[in-house]
Amino acid sequence: MNSDQSILSRLPTILFFVTGIFWVGVLATGGGILLGWAIITCFASGVFLYMWTASWVTRPLVAASALFGLVITGYQFYVALTALGTPVQSVAIISAPLFAVFAVVYIYLLYAGASRPQA
Repeated sequence: MNSDQSILSRLPTILFFVTGIFWVGVLATGGGILLGWAIITCFASGVFLYMWTASWVTRPLVAASALFGLVITGYQFYVALTALGTPVQSVAIISAPLFAVFAVVYIYLLYAGASRPQA
């Protein structure tokens, strides 16, 4: 198997599509319309990584998408933490770890995007 086609080399592409699907789910369950931008940037980054991995626009797009996702995920994590001890605590108990995991994913994507070789 060619090293360019290995799962590890395609992991950022897969993770962008997974996070895009995650944001679609959050938006569908009542998230704010701002999350539509997270969906667009995730899917655009995934497509660019899949089709034009060495394009001059791919590295900045991937890094910006990851940073944008990290900011939104960090904010959602903060909101989930502030909801602990309130009547919606059951939602916060589920949301906080989920957003923490996706924050780590976005940190990885930010690192992977910033260390990507330029064309």
